[in-house]
Amino acid sequence: MVDLFKLLCYQAVYYAVKCIPARQQPRRLLLVKTDEIGDYMLIRNLLGAFRRSNAYGSHHITFVGNIAFRQLFEAFDARAADEAIWLDKLRFRRNLFYRFAILKRLRQAGFSDAVNLIYSRSFRMDDLLVAVSTSSNNIAMKTTDLPASAIERRLTPRRLYHRLEDAGEETVFDAIRNARFIYGILGMNPDPVTTRLAASVPPTNISLPRAYFVVVPGAGNRKKRWPTENFVAVARHLSLQYGLTPVICGSAADRQDTEPLSTALSGTAIDLADGSAIDLTGRTSLVGLLAVLKGAHCLISVDTGAVHLAAAVGCPVFGLFSGFHYGRFAPYPREMATHFFAIYPDSTEEKVRVGLLVPREVSMNLISEIPAEKVIRVIKTALQPVQGRELQID
Repeated sequence: MVDLFKLLCYQAVYYAVKCIPARQQPRRLLLVKTDEIGDYMLIRNLLGAFRRSNAYGSHHITFVGNIAFRQLFEAFDARAADEAIWLDKLRFRRNLFYRFAILKRLRQAGFSDAVNLIYSRSFRMDDLLVAVSTSSNNIAMKTTDLPASAIERRLTPRRLYHRLEDAGEETVFDAIRNARFIYGILGMNPDPVTTRLAASVPPTNISLPRAYFVVVPGAGNRKKRWPTENFVAVARHLSLQYGLTPVICGSAADRQDTEPLSTALSGTAIDLADGSAIDLTGRTSLVGLLAVLKGAHCLISVDTGAVHLAAAVGCPVFGLFSGFHYGRFAPYPREMATHFFAIYPDSTEEKVRVGLLVPREVSMNLISEIPAEKVIRVIKTALQPVQGRELQID
């Protein structure tokens, strides 16, 4: 009942905005990318193609993005658009006045063309941004339907998109899918697909040890949790066997995951080679986190945006995944990230082996079933200690 009331309020705002007079302006392009940090890292290298294309090179380009990755866009990708509008998704869901203001701004901008860059779309969030615009040329990727109630499906406008591009099945790695989609609609010859950050990363002013690894235990989705004692076991192995200091990272919102780990790694019962762990929770910006990752020997993380940030700066990744969305975000193609080690539960690996895995049916909380010993085995095969405590990656 609460969700139905919310949906009806959303629809009232939508129809109110659609009634606002607005005139389409020539050569004005709307790009929509409002999903998460990891999703952005798998498309950011492609955004400049719109500016280089014959189709939209002379257009005024407005980029609508999730405020969560604003720092990254402004630091490395701002030239891809003439204007950026930043969406606070939590406020957009909860505050009808904020929702109205954002939609009104898009309505009155007078877009002639709109491209939704999101594969897993939702009318409540991103399709809506296209629907209120004046664009007469709306383009998106073909996708499988997301779960929605019957009433929500009936309230969603039909034939919102004038062109739906098939960029591959659901298990295609997202960076490859994004390249197929963007180069396809632009009619351009594709460049080699990469997620690496070409620009230099500003150095961090945080004092760090000479040899360290990064641990990111938190994730936006609480189902993607791995037991603290498992992180402790892996951290202890990396410290004692490779002489690396644990550096714990996360946003202020991740403290419920980082604090127990920091406490455990600072206890006298934990034998670390170089003393206690360093806790940087809430102390790094996204650009600062890139600098920390760039200097790290490796990253240990659950399935979150940190694994894609690390891959972008060449930091070896040991990532914990359930198998949900298998193929889309991990494993990385070898040619894109040589040292990206995606670790799955045994049950997921067996289903992949026999061809029975249905990624959407995998529970995200299966991450908790991955034993620490399995992660340590992967580390042993990938990290080879050499003289002087320096490391090389096989």
